[in-house]
Amino acid sequence: MKQKVGIGIDLGGTYIKYALGNQDGEILKEGKRPTDAQADSGRILEQISESIMDMVQFAHENKLSPSVVGIGTPGCVDVSKGMLKGSTPNFKSWKKVDIGLEIEKRVRIPAFIDNDANLMALAEARFGAARGHQNVICLTIGTGIGGGVIINGNLYRGSHYAGAELGHMSIKVNGLKCRCGGQGCLERYTSAPAMIAHYKKFQRGAGQNPGPEGITVKDIFNMFKSGDPYAAKTVEVSTYYLGRGIANLMNIFNPTRIVIGGGVADAGKVYLDKVSETAFAFAMENAKENVKIVKAKLGNKAGYIGAIALAFDQMNKSSEKVE
Repeated sequence: MKQKVGIGIDLGGTYIKYALGNQDGEILKEGKRPTDAQADSGRILEQISESIMDMVQFAHENKLSPSVVGIGTPGCVDVSKGMLKGSTPNFKSWKKVDIGLEIEKRVRIPAFIDNDANLMALAEARFGAARGHQNVICLTIGTGIGGGVIINGNLYRGSHYAGAELGHMSIKVNGLKCRCGGQGCLERYTSAPAMIAHYKKFQRGAGQNPGPEGITVKDIFNMFKSGDPYAAKTVEVSTYYLGRGIANLMNIFNPTRIVIGGGVADAGKVYLDKVSETAFAFAMENAKENVKIVKAKLGNKAGYIGAIALAFDQMNKSSEKVE
């Protein structure tokens, strides 16, 4: 029997990553192309379609026929309509785009859409670091903080698909202003830009000129390992706030796995240990039972693995309704 295959798209501000895979999370072929993020929505849709057709060609050469497409995009997605509801900072023209319909017109394959952080959570829960767990929280920490929540094996999206904005829960009263319009958001204290800002602030506080220019989170962690005092304070502050945020999530959702992905999570064991120490210190006793805070396993592949999983899930639901 010929195996069922689908195509997954992970739309990012820098690259479109895409793959051909099956229902078991196995990837048969993958690729990426630069995203023309400043172009109009028509051009971005064209790039997505080109990526899909790359995989269709490979599939046909190997006597396979993709039956579904899944697409992960930044922003709030109405999953029932396959439509992006609002705008997203990285794509100025990417607003209220009927992605599903437009892609189906171009490639003649059913297409299903969801938020990219949701799909990372789905992939990690089904095939990655939280495999076998029914209640899972996923945080992707990079330029911002994306979040995904799995409750009883299902993605939680909220009443209007705006749920699980975990990076925008407030963890500090009258805290720093956030790009979302709020104050004291988790993202303002634990994202990559926040860590860099902490580091420079500690330098200035000691009467030093902030620098060097172009410093990265990776640099900060390397300096931390070398005993740099400002890097040590930066790691202490950022892991503390992330731990406090995760303690809140433990109390609210009572998961058994909390998965941390993104560039900041690449700091290694010392980072996760410090986050865990704070989270377990502030979580309620019953909420701590059988919980582990772990690093994401699927890395940059999580987006398109989750997109393929979503597409098959949605296709199967559609088939059940017809029957």
